[in-house]
Amino acid sequence: MMKLFYLFSFILILGACGNKVPPQPGQAEEGGAGGPGVLALDNESAGEENAKEEPAFPLRFSLKSAPQDAALFYNGSTLRALGAESSGQGLREFTLDAPGNLSIESPGYKSVSIPSFALAGFFKEGISGPLLEVKLEALEGPLSLALELATGRQPKSAYFSANGERLFVPLLDEAGIDVFRMSPAPAFEKRLTVPGSRARGFVEALVYEAERELWVSNMEDNHIHVFDLESLAYKTSFYSGGSMPKVLALSPDGLVAAVSNWLSRTVSFFDGNTKELLFTVPTGGTPRGMVFSADGTLLYTAIFDEPLIAVIDVNRRALTKRFRLYEGEGAARHVLRDGGRLYVSDMARGTVCILEEASGKLLRSVRVGPNINTIVLSPDRKTLFASSRGRNNREDYTKPGPDFGSVTMLSSSDLSVRGKVWGRNQPTGLAVSPNGRRLAFTDFLDANLELYELAQDETPEQKDGSGI
Repeated sequence: MMKLFYLFSFILILGACGNKVPPQPGQAEEGGAGGPGVLALDNESAGEENAKEEPAFPLRFSLKSAPQDAALFYNGSTLRALGAESSGQGLREFTLDAPGNLSIESPGYKSVSIPSFALAGFFKEGISGPLLEVKLEALEGPLSLALELATGRQPKSAYFSANGERLFVPLLDEAGIDVFRMSPAPAFEKRLTVPGSRARGFVEALVYEAERELWVSNMEDNHIHVFDLESLAYKTSFYSGGSMPKVLALSPDGLVAAVSNWLSRTVSFFDGNTKELLFTVPTGGTPRGMVFSADGTLLYTAIFDEPLIAVIDVNRRALTKRFRLYEGEGAARHVLRDGGRLYVSDMARGTVCILEEASGKLLRSVRVGPNINTIVLSPDRKTLFASSRGRNNREDYTKPGPDFGSVTMLSSSDLSVRGKVWGRNQPTGLAVSPNGRRLAFTDFLDANLELYELAQDETPEQKDGSGI
C-alpha cells in the first residue's frame, strides 16, 4: 500500500515542484502503514514494478478527487461517470475498457497525468473495489506544496520548535512521537519513545521553551511524558491528574501548566517547573482545547459536548463563567486568544467563531468546512489556519470518507477566506513555523505529513538566508 502511495506522491510532487525529492538515509518503513520516509520513488523502477501488476480490464473503479468535480480524461478524451452514489459513499465511478493514459484536470489547478505503464500503481482497495485518489494543487495562491513525508500511524498533531528547526508529530496509533528536522532539507530524524512503555495514544504536545523541554500527552497511559528539546532524550513522566489527557497549555509566565482530561472531564493544573499537581477543576463537560489569558489568571477551555467555552479562574481554582457560542448543538474543539478575542473551532457545525474575550459575546461565526479540527494563528496574528477533516465515512469516521479534507487560510480580523489547499484523508494536526514561512499539517488516516511554503514579502532575515 505504501508503495502505491509513494508512486502517487512522487508524480504529484514532481509536477508541482519540478524536481524529485531524493531519498533520505535511515528511513526504512516501520509499523506497517506508517513508516517514516520521504515520498519519492524512482520512475523507471516504478514502471517496471507496476508493469507486473497490470489490472484486469474492463476495470470499474471509484474516483476520489479534490476538487470533487475534477474532470477525468482517458487517452485525451473525457471519461464519463457511470452515476453518482453508485459506490455507496458518494464517489463517482468509471470504467476503463483497456490500458491507457489518464489525466485529472480542473480549472485553476495543476493537472496530474498517469501514464499507462504506471496505471496499476495508482489504484488502492476501496469500499466497493478499486479506488483512485487524486488531489490537485492550485496554479496560484499563497500556499505551494513543498513535499510530503510519511509518518507513523495516525499522526494526531504537529508542533514546531521555537527556532523552527524541528517539527514534532505525536502518533495516536504508535508508541511514540515522530521528529522531523527542517534543515538543510525537511526529513525524518527519529522517533521518540518512552523507555519500558508500549503505550500508544500520543495526542498533543507542548514546547516548553523556558525549560527546554517537550511535553507530550498520552491518553492511553494517562501520563505526560517529557523529553529534552536539544538532545531529544527522555527525561521523565508524570500522572496527568485524570483520565485520557489531551491538550496541554502553559501560562504566559511559564509558572503554571494545564492538562485537559477528556474522560474524567477535568482540567489539572501543575507547577511548570516541578511538575507537581497543584489542583484539579471539574469542567461539567468534556474539555479539549485550552488557552490562558494574557495575565495567566483565567483559563479558557473548549467543551466538546457543546458549543461552549468554560472559564476557569486559576486563583480561585474554580469554574466561574461559561461562554455559549450559540443555541443548539455544537462541539467546541480548539480555542485561541489574541487582541481581546477568542477564536473557537466547532467540529460539529464546521465553523470558526470569534468571541469577545471579556464578555464571551459572539462577534462572528463562519462555516469553513465539515469537521473543523485544529486552528492556529500565524506568528504575525493576521491569519488563522483551520484544518477540515472532510465528511465522515458513513460506517465509521476512522475510515476514509467520501472526500478529501482541506486547510483554509482566514483573515483573523473578519474570518474572510484568503486561501485554501486540499489535504488527503482527514487533515488533523496543524502548525505554522515561527517565521511564518512554512505550513505543516498531518493527514490522519494516511500516515502523512504535508509541508507547504507560504508566500510573503521578504524580510531582511529571509533575504540573507537566515532562519528556517
